[in-house]
Amino acid sequence: MKNGLLRLSLIVSLILGASCLWAQNSFKVEAPNVVGDGERFLVKFVANGEVSNFNPPSFAGADVIAGPTTSTSWSSTIINGKRSSSYTKTYTYVLEASDQGTVTVSSASADIEGTTYTTNPLSIEIVKGSSGQQASSQTQTQQAQPSAASSQAQAQTQNRSQDYDDDPAITYGKADLFLRLSLNKTKVFKGEPVTAVLKIYTRSNIVGFEDIKFPVFNGFWSQETEAPQNLNFIREKVGNQIYNSAVIRRYMLMPQKSGTLTIDPAEMVVQVEVASQPRGRSILDDFFDMVDRNYVKKRLSTGKLTVHVSEIPSGAPSTFGGGVGKLNMTARLTKDSLNANEAASLIVELSGSGNLNLIENPVVSFPPDFERYDAKSTNNFSNSIEGYSGKKTIEYPFIPRGEGVYQIPPIHYSYFDLGQRQYRTLTTDTITVKVGKGTSQNTGGMYIPQTQKTVNNLGEDIRYIKTGLPSMKGENFLVFNWIYYVIAAILAGLFFLVTKLMKDRIALRKDVVRSRNRKANKVARQRLRQAQSFLSQNKVQEFYEELHKAILGYTADKLSIQRSDLQRDVIQETLLSKNVPQEDVKDLIALLDDCEMVRYSPEGAAGAMDAQYRKAAELISGFENKL
Repeated sequence: MKNGLLRLSLIVSLILGASCLWAQNSFKVEAPNVVGDGERFLVKFVANGEVSNFNPPSFAGADVIAGPTTSTSWSSTIINGKRSSSYTKTYTYVLEASDQGTVTVSSASADIEGTTYTTNPLSIEIVKGSSGQQASSQTQTQQAQPSAASSQAQAQTQNRSQDYDDDPAITYGKADLFLRLSLNKTKVFKGEPVTAVLKIYTRSNIVGFEDIKFPVFNGFWSQETEAPQNLNFIREKVGNQIYNSAVIRRYMLMPQKSGTLTIDPAEMVVQVEVASQPRGRSILDDFFDMVDRNYVKKRLSTGKLTVHVSEIPSGAPSTFGGGVGKLNMTARLTKDSLNANEAASLIVELSGSGNLNLIENPVVSFPPDFERYDAKSTNNFSNSIEGYSGKKTIEYPFIPRGEGVYQIPPIHYSYFDLGQRQYRTLTTDTITVKVGKGTSQNTGGMYIPQTQKTVNNLGEDIRYIKTGLPSMKGENFLVFNWIYYVIAAILAGLFFLVTKLMKDRIALRKDVVRSRNRKANKVARQRLRQAQSFLSQNKVQEFYEELHKAILGYTADKLSIQRSDLQRDVIQETLLSKNVPQEDVKDLIALLDDCEMVRYSPEGAAGAMDAQYRKAAELISGFENKL
């Protein structure tokens, strides 16, 4: 009996182990995206799993020189005590491109452990006059799906090549190495997202980079969306030549002012390997790659680019929140039935694409009996060609103080629709809130908190009635006492003083500039506390971004500068005009430069975070005393 149980447990263990042992089955094709006329290249079909049947593809536009040759590999890894293994079988074809312009590779299929997998057909572009190009080891891969879901398997193939024939900055056939900054748009509205891609193109062997200067986006809000640590080169057609290209940086840009904005060039020094062939070479030198190699340095530059930014049309609605793109809005309550003095929240979601990270929160009008608290927002964005896509969720906490049925009026929010080239206003429905009787006391319609201490000593509160006839002597009347007139004068003075203070307060609230100036230090301190939180967590990128917001926000509010005009020269001139010491102004500009530089090159910036945080706090405190 024990032997039978032992065998059964071993069988179950083997089955479970086998299910975890092998990686997920797949079948894919690997091939270059572009080849030269007459060039020989490889097309590989890679199966992950045991193959019982392979149905080869057909090739049009190329001659099959050899294949399919098969190779197998097996690997096993153990991570944290868990074993994972993979078995791979590869079918390789050697092809030679003809002069028909395109190589078409049909679908291939393979039966892998009882399931049929099929690859998508693909096209390989043939570039005329590039037969001297060597086949690149970088290939494009397509993932196959089981043929049972063939409708999903026929997904569109990615764009496999790009043509920049219309780019006057590149002289084709002469440059074996160049740097290029490309923009997906050069004519946009203020606030409209723009994608910038910095790429390097080469037909030589690059050894290393140095003295890198990334582009400067003056007048734009910018953020890196791709910064690879290792460059991934792929084949790409440029004019009539084949290059190996790699993305160095990808940016999301949003212009903050109108006019013609200039993007300063990116520059770098590239070290390139050059092979020299001395006299007396033998066939053994070629066989063992015994070639003398030299290294040269080349300085590359992208040149300046211009973007024409148009101001969004005038006549924006009063509910315009700065949004540019395509937006939708929804609103809901966390609970629509609650008791008095019970907390709840109104959730407003703005979703779509565009400059979602820069839009303002909608204005919500709550009933007078509702006590409202500061709104909190969370972002869930992803990068896309239209800018940021996703949603911004704003939570408005509130507490009703009396029972009844209340209504929150419709919320109106306007944005500029890029597709329609006009303002559009989003509107929610009226939201009804049912509030039941709370547990707190209510006296005369006035809310009395439960924590208020009630008065128990009634004996000291009650004035008892005096018996007997009242005295009618004149000296007993208050109007005949000088204290009456002193009290009246004091009350009159207090009335006029309170009236003046209330008028000043109302004027201050109406004066947006003074209000921003007054709250500048408070807002900056809040952002510095958030930066300090990132500092304690050693989050370098988040710390410098929050520190940058704190400094720029304080400067804009304190100096009454519009966000669109918040440039270094404007800040410097305004501070100097207010008699701020030139040394403090230089420190502020240097701190802004450090924050922006870390966004492009965060390496080695962690060690200076603490000192720069203290410097920012010191500068803001100093400006608060001087401005």
